[in-house]
Amino acid sequence: MIECSKCVMNDTIREFSLNSKGVCNFCEDWEKKKDYFTNFTDEQIKKNLNSIKSEIKKFNKKNNYDCIIGLSGGTDSSYVVYLAFKMKLKPLIIHMDNGWNSKISNSNINKILEKTNFDYKTLILNWKEFKDLQISFLKAGVPDIEILTDHAIFAYIINFALENNIKYILSGVNFATEHSTIPSWGWRKDDFSHIEKIHKKFGKEKLITFPKMYPFKKFYYEKIKKKIKVINLLDFINYKSIKAKEILKTNFDWDDYGGKHHESFFTKFFQGYILPKKFKIDKRLLHLSCLIRNNEINRNEAVQELKMPNLETQKTLEYENFFKKKLSLSDDEFKSIMLSKPNKHSDYSLDIYNNFIINKIMSITKRILIK
Repeated sequence: MIECSKCVMNDTIREFSLNSKGVCNFCEDWEKKKDYFTNFTDEQIKKNLNSIKSEIKKFNKKNNYDCIIGLSGGTDSSYVVYLAFKMKLKPLIIHMDNGWNSKISNSNINKILEKTNFDYKTLILNWKEFKDLQISFLKAGVPDIEILTDHAIFAYIINFALENNIKYILSGVNFATEHSTIPSWGWRKDDFSHIEKIHKKFGKEKLITFPKMYPFKKFYYEKIKKKIKVINLLDFINYKSIKAKEILKTNFDWDDYGGKHHESFFTKFFQGYILPKKFKIDKRLLHLSCLIRNNEINRNEAVQELKMPNLETQKTLEYENFFKKKLSLSDDEFKSIMLSKPNKHSDYSLDIYNNFIINKIMSITKRILIK
């Protein structure tokens, strides 16, 4: 196995490459971009947040809410709510219940809402539809089933913002802990047409209530009409996830749920069992490498963690049985899913939105319409 000398990325990742010094392309990309999202002085951070606050307050003077925040109960979204609380903003908190929340995430959400007294709205996905979607993606054999949850909350928030004239959406997406997106591991989150294609091939239920969003619609309302603006708030503050957890514990009595995105049982089992066993994908490579580059852990700590199993060995069977029962999968059906050939998302859709020509057309269109 060929590994990066700085992080723990390796040649099991299709997009991985090394330079003559043994440093991977992901670390090189980090070095080129890090000063845009990290290494701020305290004065710059204060200026960044004050500027964002002023912009938001100026636009939404007559609205009950000046922004929207999606809250999962995980570290990143919880810390965005904490910052909004410190900035004295008036957000509407939206939480999506997809049927897989852990007790810890529900507890964290309740603690945060009780302390901040922010208004909130819960989107409860139609379980019959969502369950059918997840089974469809499992049968399709693609590595990014999380696109379903990400798409639903993303689409719902954007559509809600447009309907209620709330321009600003504060997001927990961040460069510091999520740098190094790996295209072969996933698909863009705003492409409902891709979800629809897989569901039509493998699904049974009609998708009546599932939120929908398309890249061109987001592009139109965000870049041309300027009806919405998504702000990745954590990209303005030298974000450190380990420090964020400590602050959340102190201020909200917030509980740590373990691994990255393990506030959801589905994510915990899918990333900890299905991805490494079927797809030979260990997402810890990505998450730990980001922490190394962000100076939150050292490489040796990451190497030691990778020697540990993804899931608690003694609980794997218990988790598998719960997973099958929740999705009404028989032992044979689950076994068939695990043994079937892994597929790429591009086997089902052409990713025209990452096409150079399409992006050029969108860029030219934006310039023409703005004029």
